[in-house]
Amino acid sequence: MKISIIIVNYNSSENTIKLLESLKNQTDGGFEIVVMDNASEEADFNNLNSYYTTNLSPTKGAFVIRGEQNLGYSGGNNIGIKKALENGADWVLLLNNDTWVESLFIEHLKAKLGGKEGIVGLVIDEGNRVAYAGQIQWLKPTLIHTTPLNGVSPQVIHKDGNNAIQWRCYVIGGAMAIQKNVFEKIGFLDEKYFLYFEDADFTIRAKKAGVRVNFLSEIKVQHSVSASTKKLGSPMLLRYHYRNALYFNLKNGPWYIKLLVWPWSWLNFSKQIFKIIIKRESEASKAILLGIIDFYLGRFGKIVSSI
Repeated sequence: MKISIIIVNYNSSENTIKLLESLKNQTDGGFEIVVMDNASEEADFNNLNSYYTTNLSPTKGAFVIRGEQNLGYSGGNNIGIKKALENGADWVLLLNNDTWVESLFIEHLKAKLGGKEGIVGLVIDEGNRVAYAGQIQWLKPTLIHTTPLNGVSPQVIHKDGNNAIQWRCYVIGGAMAIQKNVFEKIGFLDEKYFLYFEDADFTIRAKKAGVRVNFLSEIKVQHSVSASTKKLGSPMLLRYHYRNALYFNLKNGPWYIKLLVWPWSWLNFSKQIFKIIIKRESEASKAILLGIIDFYLGRFGKIVSSI
């Protein structure tokens, strides 16, 4: 079994190097690493490349690709995935660059993947909580990570079958293993999102195509949650979330959700206009308005204009 690990770096080489260090110390070294740099600043890329030159190389099963532009989560991973498939990967493992793993990670993962197929989600330990899967929320600007605190038992999430709870669960993109033939069936990550909702979209597409989706409760990935990047209050992140939520719901929702996307967008639009008039959280409201407008105008991918 050949596993290729895909890591996307964007101006965060210190996190990426920490992950690479944890992968360098694996008890089972039979895997490949593809690092896709999303056009980071020169200093950040040089830091990453210096580590790569000193500690890793193609002869050790590691590759660094530097992009000419920031392609986001989906575009960056897609380039890494294609490189891995060209190199003969049986399984592709997507790992966020702000994660790290224990030394037995690959050894245990191979043992578990041997009896699996399709897409496999791993447990993500975020320090103050453990995420077992993502959970879809229709007509919401965000998706949530499912933990025991959400009232959903991990045993239910990880149980095989198509019960209602498991159908709403998706594999979190920060630790997602994908068998090579899945890409032949459903293609790659949707680059229209740029960031947010791609993992849920990919999981839904897979389920609709009859691809097996499993969750491994035994394999854990450590994750450092960055408050600065995860804060939904950021205007630009709000813009991405609302634009992508509308696209995600229209693309993947049941028929009645597809119909409700339009009045939901009008309601949100009216609400933000009112908040701007009364001068309440105006910057956030402007961002949400722009996200809705982006959706209606078909402006997807990376948002280049500022608020």
